[in-house]
Amino acid sequence: MIFPIRFILISFFIFNNLILLSAEVQVLDLKEVIKIAKENNPTLMVAKEKLNQYDAQKKLVFSPLYPNLTWNLGGVYLKDAVYTGNPKFNGDPYNQYSSDLKLVQPLYAKGLISALTVADYDKKIQTAKIELEERTLTQNIIESFYSFILYQENLENLLKNQEIIQRALSTSNERYQKGRGQYLDVLQVKTQLALIGPQVQQAKNQYEIAAQQLINFMGEKEHPNLRLKGQLKILHLLDVQKQIDLARFQLPEYDINQMQLAQLNYTRDVTLGKDYPTLKLIGDYLYNNYKKSDLFSDYSHAWSIQLQLSIPLFSGFSSSQESAILASQDYQLKIARRDLENALSLKQIVSLKNLATEENSLVSAESAVKLASQSQAEASRIYKLSQIDFLQFLSVQQAALQAQSSFNLLKYQSIVAYSNYFVATGQPLLKLVEILTKEGTL
Repeated sequence: MIFPIRFILISFFIFNNLILLSAEVQVLDLKEVIKIAKENNPTLMVAKEKLNQYDAQKKLVFSPLYPNLTWNLGGVYLKDAVYTGNPKFNGDPYNQYSSDLKLVQPLYAKGLISALTVADYDKKIQTAKIELEERTLTQNIIESFYSFILYQENLENLLKNQEIIQRALSTSNERYQKGRGQYLDVLQVKTQLALIGPQVQQAKNQYEIAAQQLINFMGEKEHPNLRLKGQLKILHLLDVQKQIDLARFQLPEYDINQMQLAQLNYTRDVTLGKDYPTLKLIGDYLYNNYKKSDLFSDYSHAWSIQLQLSIPLFSGFSSSQESAILASQDYQLKIARRDLENALSLKQIVSLKNLATEENSLVSAESAVKLASQSQAEASRIYKLSQIDFLQFLSVQQAALQAQSSFNLLKYQSIVAYSNYFVATGQPLLKLVEILTKEGTL
């Protein structure tokens, strides 16, 4: 059973009435809601900003490759002890000024280049995490978008049923006044009318909560003048599979694990690099004099150039402990990869089975709705002719309401099952969005 596309209003019920504010109204479909969410959702914005952080950190890693240049200027007022036997200026106080320009250029250090690769992997991993966050956000919006439509449909069905019961009350009153009915029928109708009131209120609450949840995913506090364009569409698995390529897939969580394993090899070089020899070129240019005016004269300067090789001999067995830590991290990542592969395989099987179940259930539910609709029309006709009592009439109405509600729920569950199937098989959710927002049926 295919329903026409309807415009669904998000606003707030006040005193049990749906009130549309007079401000300008936006009409958005699923694509536009997802676009707004990707621009405004705080969690996704934080993930994207963290990518900027890793970009800055990568540039910082380059700094040890560049020369380190320092210039120290000093002035000292001092006096040598006379008993040393050779005091400067016969033991009188004097000034001493110095200027020291020092250059240190690293030539070799194990792990220095690997640190750049580690930083590059940080950016790649964060990019994959952004893809994962976008996928999660898109899936949440799909479920929230259609849960709102589901609650809207349920609310409309309850309001229609309430209206039918109110008409039945008028009919029962009319029969009672004409002596063609009993007062018991009037009381029964009033009872059902009183019982449906809380159900309507509960449906309104679910409607409002679904609306606010969707607004929250969009990164906003409130949005009282928003309308959604969409419908609970029925999809068919064979038709959907024709539009996707299961041989081509993208699973960010698996990519992250693979990159973390590759990154660990370079992290090992960085961590253990301090236990290997390092080679530096050191240049020193020094000026030293007792008079400021002669500090930079040719007679006051000295310079030196040297190659410095540092060889660590003993570090308290820290390298062996660090190697054990890295080996443990590598093993943990490999276990996580195996667990991830098993989980993804299970999700694919479960999602596919759920789709088959939902598709079969939808066929029966759609047939039930058609039969219930016919029964409802016939019951209304013969009830007016006093050929059935109110309890029989009410039973037909409740069956029709239950059939329609069950059908709507199954359509919603089918859409959720498709989103899970797309995620499990690594298919782009935007393709599912394209299918869901396409006019007509598949």
